[in-house]
Formats: sequence, structure tokens, C-alpha cells
Amino acid sequence: MADSNDVNQRGASAGGNLVGRDDNSVNVWLPGDSQVSMLVKQLDREIHADEIREQWIDSLQFFEEQYVPDGVKGLEAKLARCGRPDKVGLALRHKELFVKFLNRYSLYGAAQELLALCLHRIHAEFETHVHPACGSRDGAEIDQIVSEKVVQAVVTEYGLGTFALNHGLVLGMTYWLADRCYVRWHAA
Repeated sequence: MADSNDVNQRGASAGGNLVGRDDNSVNVWLPGDSQVSMLVKQLDREIHADEIREQWIDSLQFFEEQYVPDGVKGLEAKLARCGRPDKVGLALRHKELFVKFLNRYSLYGAAQELLALCLHRIHAEFETHVHPACGSRDGAEIDQIVSEKVVQAVVTEYGLGTFALNHGLVLGMTYWLADRCYVRWHAA
């Protein structure tokens, strides 16, 4: 009597693995390029070809206009309101670092897309993680939340290749957004 695990595959054909019982092969499917890496590659091409845009895309233009929902207008006023006037000097330097970066790259369409993605991400992370903690946490705890949930997250996701973001630039983006009143460190 034949063993129940005996299999006869003579003459069999298949478009893939031909297995008599258990197939132990492992298939690893890697995702394609991310939106960010594709935009960085596009930016490289635009820089090389000197392709520039005359105006900003709408999703970047969104942040150009000030939005003052709480009556506290500007970066210095926001830092003073949350009891952190000692941060103004360095915050202004970080903001200026970002403004230089913005001026250098905002002529390129792919860079505008990347900048808009970063700025909207920073705004969303502030709305989700930082603003709810304002008023109930001290300055050091707020700084820790900003560092983990905003700065490190953006550097990790968007700091690639030609569009190499660092912590200082992302802080500069944050202060630039605060100057336009899209982020704050005080309770509403």
C-alpha cells in the first residue's frame, strides 16, 4: 500500500512552482518608489534642465497668507504668549534659514510639491499632537512632542537627496508657519 504522502508528478507542468505538497518559498514584494522619492528625482531633473515655474502651486500658496484665528499675530507674539520669549532669537535664525531654502528651491515645481507636503504635514502634526498638549504641559514637554512628532518625522520622511532637510530647516519651517499663524505653542 502506498504512503498517503506519495505524489506522482511525471508529465506535469505549471507556470510557476510545481510542488507535490508544501511550498516553503518566500516571496518578498517591495513597494515602488514613494511619492517623495519620485518628487526628489523629478527635482533633480528640473534643476539639471533649469526648468522653473513663475508662480507657486496652490497647496504652497495656501500658507503664504496669514491666518490669525486666535488674535496672536506673528512668531514673536506667539512665543511671548506661551512664556518663551527666550526662544525668539534662535527661532528667527531658524526661520531665516528656511526662508533661504524656500527662495532657492521654490522656483522648481517638484520642490514646491515637496515643500507643500512638508508644511501641510507640520501643520497637521501640530494640530494632532502639539496644540492639544498646550496649556496642560510645560515647555520642555511641548519641545519633546515637537521634536518627536514633527521635526524627526518630517526629516525622516522628506530629507532625501537634493531635498536634504535637517532638523534646523524643519524647525525653521515650523517657525515660518508660526509667523503666519498656522502653528502655536499656547492654549487656544
